[in-house]
Amino acid sequence: MSQEDPATKHSRKLPIWVLGPREEKAARSNLKTFAYSQCAEYVQAMAECSKLHGLKVFPACDKQRDKMGECILFYQTDPKYLDEERDKIVQEKLGKLEKQLKDQKRQQDGHR
Repeated sequence: MSQEDPATKHSRKLPIWVLGPREEKAARSNLKTFAYSQCAEYVQAMAECSKLHGLKVFPACDKQRDKMGECILFYQTDPKYLDEERDKIVQEKLGKLEKQLKDQKRQQDGHR
């Protein structure tokens, strides 16, 4: 077996801005939470209507459901909002990397 050159191994790493499947899932989950928070009044109206009408929720609450769905879809279909959630994750990754580099530098300086 031949040893890999560390520089070669490092060059095959993906850029920091590329999100893995878990991070992409987290961004989409964060977007869902954001959309529901932005549409809180419609979500609340739908919840109240469903409590009042029980099993007859669908014919009785169509108007509230449609408004809630329209609002949530607005945020979930506009790529700007998903990109913002992805950017937050990338910023978090960069922050962790910067902290790791500072810690490594501190350790190296302490050994001298």
